[in-house]
Amino acid sequence: MLVKEIVYIPLGSTLRTLAYERELLKAASLYSLNGRVLNVSVPLNEESYNPERRQFNALILLDQVSRMKKGFDLCMGVTASDIYVPQMNFVFGIADVSRGCAVLSIFRLTFGRYEESQDIFRERVLKEAAHELGHLLGLSHCKDRNCLMSFSNSVLEVDTKKPILCERCLNVLKMLSE
Repeated sequence: MLVKEIVYIPLGSTLRTLAYERELLKAASLYSLNGRVLNVSVPLNEESYNPERRQFNALILLDQVSRMKKGFDLCMGVTASDIYVPQMNFVFGIADVSRGCAVLSIFRLTFGRYEESQDIFRERVLKEAAHELGHLLGLSHCKDRNCLMSFSNSVLEVDTKKPILCERCLNVLKMLSE
């Protein structure tokens, strides 16, 4: 299937997500895809909330987003809430290439949380949206710490990587798209 478009679905508060629409659309353009942000907010699945952790289970949210994918090439739920997967304290995002859907959280990237400028926060959103989109297109994590597809375990690691793919990942992406 030829992928042409990524649709971003706001999960929870729409205001926070729509404020960073430009970064989400730019992430799509890095892969020469059309991007679109739905202007409706979908409530977070209540079953995904873990009161002990005060976080939402990203796997349950991924299932929720997958059920909304109808007719879209790819879709990504975007939330301002904190998310996790079992055995990890948190995740910035999660993707399922087989279903063509992902979930991205901007919670730990948030401006003010680490007292940096709004521009730095916007770049973090761009990098992590593009990272999850890379997974949806078939890319795995990269060992090059400067590469967009490098795994980030902290916001400092997000800041370290560049908003571009390394040569190896570009070649893999080219092979995957042939």
